[in-house]
Amino acid sequence: MKKFIFIFLSLFFFFLFVQTAEAKVLPQSKQGGKVASKSAGGSGINVSPVLRADRKALNVYFSNLQNATSVSYFLTYETSAQQEGAGGSLHLGVASTQSAELLFGTCSKNVCRYHTGIKNAKLEITYTLKSSKKFIKRYRIKV
Repeated sequence: MKKFIFIFLSLFFFFLFVQTAEAKVLPQSKQGGKVASKSAGGSGINVSPVLRADRKALNVYFSNLQNATSVSYFLTYETSAQQEGAGGSLHLGVASTQSAELLFGTCSKNVCRYHTGIKNAKLEITYTLKSSKKFIKRYRIKV
């Protein structure tokens, strides 16, 4: 468990300090629990983070993936007790669209325990295009 926490914190601080640009989603681009998709120019990928109806998970929809060679995502948030997070990467292949569901909690043997009192939720998408350009998209998630 200590090893997991160390790895998690290492990755968190790595992503926190390596980035040079931050994208802020403006209030007028939000509609309900949905955040408008963004793309980097005409050849980037599109990302649409949407809160699940019960607000216990974040669904992230990716499209235009045929232009990317790698895509990873990392969600961090605070509970009343500690910093939490979830992350992963997409297995790129033939499909140009994919999605990921990131829970605000943990699941084991089909039993899920959801966190409460979530604040400061942030999603970071890092991807590399076939042109070798790297991009980072950051979102603040209002739970």
